[in-house]
Amino acid sequence: MALNAAEYRVYEVFVQRDASQFHVNVGSLRAVNSEMALQMARETFFRREEPCEVWVVPQDCIVASPRDSAYLPVHTMDKQYRLPAGYDNAPRWKRFKAKAMTIEEVAEEMATHKQGGA
Repeated sequence: MALNAAEYRVYEVFVQRDASQFHVNVGSLRAVNSEMALQMARETFFRREEPCEVWVVPQDCIVASPRDSAYLPVHTMDKQYRLPAGYDNAPRWKRFKAKAMTIEEVAEEMATHKQGGA
């Protein structure tokens, strides 16, 4: 007995190519159930390569935020200290490595820099 198109679900296929990588969406397919979707995903997307792991997820089970900016996070506070660019230690670190300074010398340099800048 043939199935009609209404009985097929759309599944999104995610692959993890290596254990150290994230899962990535590689496409979608239609299948009757998740077992069939997994088999079809292997045959369709992974004939020439052996993935680490494959996920098939019914498309109607995926919840996504709208593309409207009202749903995106708002950065109201200045949190530069959380970003690597918020620190200006790179020149000191390079001098430390070049001169083989002791930690006490670095601390003294930082203290003098703060007094001179204040």
